[in-house]
Amino acid sequence: MIHYTPLLILRGVFLAVFFVLIFAAMATRPDPLDVGELAPEFTLPNILEQEISLADAKGKVTLVMFWASWCHPCMKEMPDVQTSFEQYNEDGFQVIAVNFGESESKVREIIKRFSITFPVVMDRRGNVAADYRVLGLPLSFFVDQNGIIGERVFGRTMTQEDIHETVIHYLSETQG
Repeated sequence: MIHYTPLLILRGVFLAVFFVLIFAAMATRPDPLDVGELAPEFTLPNILEQEISLADAKGKVTLVMFWASWCHPCMKEMPDVQTSFEQYNEDGFQVIAVNFGESESKVREIIKRFSITFPVVMDRRGNVAADYRVLGLPLSFFVDQNGIIGERVFGRTMTQEDIHETVIHYLSETQG
């Protein structure tokens, strides 16, 4: 015969309630924004406290990427994003890298390490991440010239080839 102590019963009830709450929270969380939705506008400071706005990129193909230094796939794709930015910026491609939850010194370190020349902004309160419904990293959005999300890349590392194909696709739509 098995004897259940009050502590063992209480522990079992606690675990059951815990898992019910976790699964309920997961079921009610909205998915990240999807293709065809209007990209939420934002204005955030860069590390020099200059305001950078998504509206400034209107008319360009824009990669809005959410990242953090602890995100290995984010760090792996940074050099390819920088190369693509250098290659296509003159043609109408913009990148806005949104960092949230990290110190300015950490962001400066990453900018220096990868020689980043595209805008990097600080989402200090996580408001923009909330607007874009960021649930995990890496998460990037290609926004077309009209401000519509054309592609969402979640949970995988973008390669230079991925970026190239997407940028060429959207740039060619504009040019004819």
